[in-house]
Amino acid sequence: MGYGDALSSTDDLKGRDSVDLLARMIYSEAGNQTEEGKRGCAFVAKNRKDKNLSEFGGNTWEGVLLKANQFVGMTTDDALKPDTSSTAWKESLDIAKNLSSKTNPIHKCLWFNTNKLYGNQSKMEGNVEYYRFGSGSYNEVTDKKVIGNHTFFILRGY
Repeated sequence: MGYGDALSSTDDLKGRDSVDLLARMIYSEAGNQTEEGKRGCAFVAKNRKDKNLSEFGGNTWEGVLLKANQFVGMTTDDALKPDTSSTAWKESLDIAKNLSSKTNPIHKCLWFNTNKLYGNQSKMEGNVEYYRFGSGSYNEVTDKKVIGNHTFFILRGY
């Protein structure tokens, strides 16, 4: 099994090498972003893994990256059949292979969304920013970083 091998379904992602899974997530979620944006996505996954919470999939790369309804890109053809000759894949794979030597641009952030979705789901009250998932209640944003087309953030209590 090589990094980026074409797969026929999301079930085929189970049991893959952690570097391969992380590279596929980076590529599918941030393939069109800068290298810094790709690192941001990778560090969201690492931060979740380090948190070791069941809501994020526990403390394994597979658990975190394949947790249902978390990294939507992992359900797309970009994750299943990455263009392994592209610069985007090569950058994604390099980040996945060498994450421990890469700079974390997003601190302890645990989520990211497109800037548009983030804007639609957030509000300001005075100097405090709040975010909500779907139609749920608003939660205070305690850290946020915008990189390219993604907003990375963490909420109070995490």
